[in-house]
Amino acid sequence: MDARKKLRTRRYIIVFFLTTAVFVLGLIIGSYNTEKKLSNLVTLQEDLKTHTLDAEMQYSLLAQDPCSYVNVTSLTDELYDISLRLDYMENVLGTDNEDVIRLKQYYSLLELRHWGFLKKVNKECGRNDTLVLYFYSNQGDCSQCEQQGFILSYLRKIYPNLYVYSFDINLKSNALDVIKRRYKVHPAPFIILNEIPHTGFIDKDELQALINHTVTSSTQPTSKKKQP
Repeated sequence: MDARKKLRTRRYIIVFFLTTAVFVLGLIIGSYNTEKKLSNLVTLQEDLKTHTLDAEMQYSLLAQDPCSYVNVTSLTDELYDISLRLDYMENVLGTDNEDVIRLKQYYSLLELRHWGFLKKVNKECGRNDTLVLYFYSNQGDCSQCEQQGFILSYLRKIYPNLYVYSFDINLKSNALDVIKRRYKVHPAPFIILNEIPHTGFIDKDELQALINHTVTSSTQPTSKKKQP
């Protein structure tokens, strides 16, 4: 009987040490992964600063003579890459993280500058790009914002001349406040399609019809008044 008790005691001790070892090992691995993730985020932040600076320089060069270089694919791809990195940072650090907010504010300014640049190109260079400003909210008060974003991403792949600029409607920015006052932006989701505001969720078919109508209208020849 004593031998059985001793055997059970040994088993308990072994199980205790194994459990403790697994727990400690988990803590070590978790700490390592956290440190690695934080290190990756620091690298990502530095990369974002480099990308935004590069985009800023491209704007300066393009603005000198916009019609001589109307293919802005590289700059658009640069902005899209920055947005993906920002999404990752927001998911990891949270929407209230100060670094994320600062980067989003600067990114929104780059988007507005790109939007203004393409408006100028459309007017002065005979282009008919479709420009969309999309306002969303990620504070849990917009159940259809995510779906609206998916639809816009899908249509962006179909229409090569469709440019979508996404903005957090709750982001504090003087420049964004000007846009929101001008187009009476509220609530999310809210879409401004070629400067025409649309309130509320728009499904794929309706939004595609609006884009097609915009493209068709912009390609129609304008009627000229007869000279007396």
